[in-house]
Amino acid sequence: MRFRTLGAALLTAALVLLPSAAHAAGSDGPTPYTVTADGLTLPAGTTFEANGHINYRVTNPDGTGARTFNVHQSVPHNGVWPQARYVGLSYYPWAAHPQFAGAFPDGYCITWVQVSLYNEHFGEGGQAPVCSIPTPPVDPVDPGTPVDPTDPIDPVDPGTPVDPTDPVDPVDPTDPGTPVDPTDPVDPTDPGTPVDPVDPTDPGTTVDPTDPVTPTDPALPTDPAQPLTPAEPGYISEVLAAEPDGTTASSATLASTGFPTAAVAALAAAALGAGTTLVVLTRRKAETAS
Repeated sequence: MRFRTLGAALLTAALVLLPSAAHAAGSDGPTPYTVTADGLTLPAGTTFEANGHINYRVTNPDGTGARTFNVHQSVPHNGVWPQARYVGLSYYPWAAHPQFAGAFPDGYCITWVQVSLYNEHFGEGGQAPVCSIPTPPVDPVDPGTPVDPTDPIDPVDPGTPVDPTDPVDPVDPTDPGTPVDPTDPVDPTDPGTPVDPVDPTDPGTTVDPTDPVTPTDPALPTDPAQPLTPAEPGYISEVLAAEPDGTTASSATLASTGFPTAAVAALAAAALGAGTTLVVLTRRKAETAS
């Protein structure tokens, strides 16, 4: 029973002495917290305590313009910044202080940090300052030669406004009237039975046209015969009259009329040719008409 009581007492003493030993390190010892250019981070599982504090010193990137900022986690805060907003958190950004941004607009360096939970102070154990990366200045853009402003254009007179025309009363739509029933369609008339077409009449056999008769050349005129001596009155001349020299009369003249035979033959031939031509023309006219 005594051994159990002694062991419990030793364990309790160890738990009490371990934090004291951790805090017993000097201010120049390695810091248990982490310092970066952006802020302060406590070890895992540790948070900022009520009524604790953070103090840090800041300079310009060239080491000038040193300034110290104080953060007091008073509870109750009575409306004083930071109003205990970081109690229970494990990270604090340097730029959260309301006066920080105006003091170092072009970059900064964190040179010293002190946290109420620890004896170790950043910057007292040989730690180098941590600095923000300043934004390189941008060369100003040449605005160029200013251009003379153009003379303003006089506004155009809009003229006298015209009174709007009074709206016309809408016209009542015309009564379409009573619709008329459509007339019953008339049955189509029966066209009847179609009649077969009549066969065309046979025109008959076509008669070949008769070859035209070549007209005969007219005979050469014969020299006129010598006039006969008129017979005595009441006497009919014989068929052949006797010549004064006792020879038979020439056969070139008719005995009764004394008209030359050659002339009669020529007239007969001419009449035959004319008749033949008339017949041919009549047949052609008949064929053309049919």
